[in-house]
Amino acid sequence: MKARAAYHSPLREAQAAATRQRIMDSCVATMRRGDDLTFAAVATDAGVQERTVYRYFPRKEDLQAAVWNWILEHLTHVELAPEHEEQLIAAMRQSFAGFDAGAPLIQALLHSSQGLELRRSQQPARRGMLQACVDNAAPGAPAAVRDRAAAVLQVLYSASSWELLRNFWGMDATEAADAVELGIRSFLAGLRLHVSREPNKRDAGPSRTRRKP
Repeated sequence: MKARAAYHSPLREAQAAATRQRIMDSCVATMRRGDDLTFAAVATDAGVQERTVYRYFPRKEDLQAAVWNWILEHLTHVELAPEHEEQLIAAMRQSFAGFDAGAPLIQALLHSSQGLELRRSQQPARRGMLQACVDNAAPGAPAAVRDRAAAVLQVLYSASSWELLRNFWGMDATEAADAVELGIRSFLAGLRLHVSREPNKRDAGPSRTRRKP
């Protein structure tokens, strides 16, 4: 007995894709307004039933991922993949340009519990990226120094820094990126110098005061 071939309906697939896109757009609109990212809110905004949202995004984490993917696709176009100083700076510049283009959404992410939850969900990938940049900039840095340096890089390359420079210094994306690039390059140069001097300090041992005869 022959197995029945699976039936593909182009019209049905197009309708499903359109529904999914409408739900994704609703997730972004909900976050942009500063509202809680709930299935009910997204369903109302998208004009669909709540169970329809669950069909495409079964968990809340899936809704958050939809927002993050929308930001990557439509605003920053950046993956958390840089491993070297030049790559990090290029990604920062691209991100800041996207932040300017989608300022209301980015600011909503910075000032809402939903935004904090979303940004925390991406932290493991971001932390790994920054640690890789430190490893390549200053090989052999002690673990504690490595983690602190990566944390400083995150302070520099962040939406919070972009917003501070925008709101308190009146900088656009290019000006803010210029300032942060200066900070990143200066910090990594200082880090390399610090790490290069550390072995000399350890080899010298504790200093001793010579006693007078």
